[in-house]
Amino acid sequence: MRIVVLCGPGLNLFQQKVVEPIIGDHSFDIVGALIDNRPKPSFKKRFIKNLKRGRGGYMLVMFFKSRRHKNDPSVSARLFFERLGVPCIETREPYHETTVMKLKAWQPEVMVMLGGFGIVKEPLLSLAPQGILSYHHGNMRKYRGQPVGFWELYNGETEMGVTVQRLAAGIDKGTPIVEKVIPIEKNDDVNSLSNRALMSSTSMMHEAVQLLAAPSFSPNVIREFGPIYTLPNLRQYLRLKFKLLFRK
Repeated sequence: MRIVVLCGPGLNLFQQKVVEPIIGDHSFDIVGALIDNRPKPSFKKRFIKNLKRGRGGYMLVMFFKSRRHKNDPSVSARLFFERLGVPCIETREPYHETTVMKLKAWQPEVMVMLGGFGIVKEPLLSLAPQGILSYHHGNMRKYRGQPVGFWELYNGETEMGVTVQRLAAGIDKGTPIVEKVIPIEKNDDVNSLSNRALMSSTSMMHEAVQLLAAPSFSPNVIREFGPIYTLPNLRQYLRLKFKLLFRK
């Protein structure tokens, strides 16, 4: 099966571990990597946007936390793939006709999204016969959107879902190809739960590609999707902190 990887300029540890078993499986051929090199909005722009939506306090908390924990070993996506002999295209116009034509020339049967791109739209969605595979760390029947693990803890769930979906138009409204349940442990916080969900799901993308390669595979279709969750506001963030602090 011919695979094209969609990613941002860097690959973090999770993304590297996701692609490694696919690289090691000689049943598959990664024929190209499309790197979304569009500049990211500045923190100021993102803060103002979320401030207008009542989430400015949470943004500040996450900003200062990220400044204290800069230990994710990311690598250049271009260097990572070029060392494997995989041709790369870096673009700031992923939907431009020229970019789409280059993608088509690779003749991908499926595309695997590791990062970048945001909400993917046409013509990329239907460019490969098997579509685009992407992670959603949540159960799409109950929790769409973000952040990973936050709302499951906030709502007192005992487990959370992880999904590799074939993308469709809309936020987390695709077809699940592989699903997994992550138990929520009594001492979990958002960091421990999200880290465990990420690192225990790295093999799921390889499994999803294997399933799509099987002619007899037929995915389950979700009939009713859950609500879309967004970043919490400061009150919700503090409420969860106190809830976790004083839990039995």
